[in-house]
Amino acid sequence: MLSQKIHRYIFLFSTALLVIGMPVSIFLLSVAQLLLASNWILEGNFRHKFNIIKSRKAILLILTIYLIHILGLFNTHEFFKTLFDLRIIVARSSLFDLVHNFRTANIPTNFIYALHDLRIKLPLLALPVIYGTSEPLSKKEFKIIMQLFIASVLVSSFITTFVLLGFSNIKPVDSRYASLFISHIRFSLIVVLSIFSVVYITFTNHFEHFKREKLISFLVILWFISFLILLRSFTGIVIFLILFPIALIWCAYYQKKILLLRMAYLGSFLILIGIFAYSLFSYHRFNRRYDCDLNNLETFTVNGNLYRHYPTSDEYENGYKIWINLCEKELAKEWNLRSNYKYDSLDRKGQSVRTTLIRYLTSHGYRKDSLGVSKLDKTDIEMIDKGYTNYLDKNKFALYPRIYELLWEIDRYKKGGDPSGQSLSQRIEYLKTGTRIMKRFFWFGTGTGDVQNEFYKQYAMDNSKLHPPYRHRTHNQFITLLIAFGIFGFVWIYFALFATPVLEKKYRNFMFMIFFLIGILSMLNEDTLETHVGVSFFAFFYSFFLFSMPQNESSIDD
Repeated sequence: MLSQKIHRYIFLFSTALLVIGMPVSIFLLSVAQLLLASNWILEGNFRHKFNIIKSRKAILLILTIYLIHILGLFNTHEFFKTLFDLRIIVARSSLFDLVHNFRTANIPTNFIYALHDLRIKLPLLALPVIYGTSEPLSKKEFKIIMQLFIASVLVSSFITTFVLLGFSNIKPVDSRYASLFISHIRFSLIVVLSIFSVVYITFTNHFEHFKREKLISFLVILWFISFLILLRSFTGIVIFLILFPIALIWCAYYQKKILLLRMAYLGSFLILIGIFAYSLFSYHRFNRRYDCDLNNLETFTVNGNLYRHYPTSDEYENGYKIWINLCEKELAKEWNLRSNYKYDSLDRKGQSVRTTLIRYLTSHGYRKDSLGVSKLDKTDIEMIDKGYTNYLDKNKFALYPRIYELLWEIDRYKKGGDPSGQSLSQRIEYLKTGTRIMKRFFWFGTGTGDVQNEFYKQYAMDNSKLHPPYRHRTHNQFITLLIAFGIFGFVWIYFALFATPVLEKKYRNFMFMIFFLIGILSMLNEDTLETHVGVSFFAFFYSFFLFSMPQNESSIDD
C-alpha cells in the first residue's frame, strides 16, 4: 500500500496533468481523470470519505445532477424493453461470446445515445467527489497549478496562431479549424478563464518589488485578448466583454482605495458605452448602401461581352449590389486561369466557387467580369480559394469582419436564405426547433436517450431548410436540459448548480464566480455539458475552485 504522502503527490500530479492537457490534448485530459479516479479508489479510507460526503451537503447536491441523468433513462422510449433484451443476451451468452453478442445485438440508437451521454458526463459524478473529499491545496500548490494551466493555454495559443497565420503545412480555411486540439469555442472559454486567472494571481500577490512579474502578466493578458480577436470566437469575445468590467471593479475593491474604485466604476461605464457605440457603428456600417443608377446600367463589358443584371435582388456586400454587372463567361475564363479551384467547383469550405468569387468581387466594389478578376492580387485569390467572401477578412486582427459575417447571416436568414453552414443562422434554426420540442415535452422531458431522435423528428415535421448534415441539437444547454428532463429536472439541476456555492460560501470568491459566469453564459450559446472537453472543463473547475482553493485567499504567496 502506498503512503498518504505518495497518494497526495499522485493527486497533485494528476491535477497538473489535467490542466495541462485541457487546452492541448483530449488524451491527456482523459488520462488525468482516470488517474485521479484510480488514485482516489486505491487511497482507500472510504469510511472517512463517505462521512465527508454525508456531512458536506454541497457534494450531495452536485451528485443529484448526475442522478437526474440516470433517472432520465427510465423515461427513454422502450427503455425497459431494451433492458429486458440485454438481460436475455447476458443470460444466454458465455463469457467469451458476451462482447460479440452485445455488438451484434439490435440495440436502439436512443439507448446507445443515453449510454454515451452518461459516459460523457462521468466527470460530473467523479470530480466533485474526488476534490470534495480531498484536502484543499496549499497556497503554493494552487499557484503552481494555475500557472501550469496558464502556461499550457499560452503554448496552445502560440501553436494555433502559428497555424492560423500560415507558417505551417496545415492550411486551415478559417480560425475554427486552426484550433488543432479542441473546439475553437471551448478553447476561447479556456482563454477567457486564463485571462482572469492571470489577473487573480497578479492582484493577490505582493509584486511591489517585482515589476518584471507585473509586466509579464500585463503582456500575457494583452496577448490573450489579441488572440481572442484572432480566433474570432464570438462566444469568447462577448463573455470576456461582459466579465471585464466586473473584474476591473473587483481589482479596485481588492486594493481598498476609494479613488481607484471610483475610477473602476467610471472605466467600466466607459467600456460599456464604447461597446454600445462600436456595435451601433458596426450596424450602420453594415447597412450602408452605395448609390447605383439601376436605370442606366451598362450593357457590355470592356471586351464587348453582355452583362447580366438582376436589379430587384436585395443582396449586398459591403454596401454594393451583388447581382449586377455580371458576366459569367468572362468570370469563368479569367478565374480558371488564376486558380486551381475551378469556377464550377467547390472552394475549401465546400461552398460554390462561383458564389464566393462573385461576393468577393462585389465586396471590393469591382465588376464581375475579367477586369474585376484581374484586379485581384495573390492574397485575394487565396482568400477566395479558402471560401472567404469578403476582402475584409484579410485583416485577421480586426473584429468588424466577424461582426459583419454575423449581421450578413441574420440579414440573409430574414430574407429566407438557406441557413445551412452559417454559424449564427443555424443556431437560430436550432433554437426554433428546440423550443418546439421543449413545448411538447415540457413537464417530464424526452428522457436521457431520446433528445437526438426528437430533433430529427422535429426537423422533418417542420420541413426545415437545414440540410441533414447540419441538423444538430439546439446549441443551448438550458433548452437541451429542458428537453431531456422537463421543467422539474431542469429546475433541480440549476438549483443544485447555484445553491452549491452558497452552501460552500464561495459566491464571493473571485475565481469561482468568474469561472461560474463563464460556464453559465456559455450555456446560452453552446451545449457546454454535451462534449467531453466541455463537461470536463465545467466539472473540473467547478469542483476545483469550490473545494480545493486555499482557505485564506488574501494572498497566494507563501
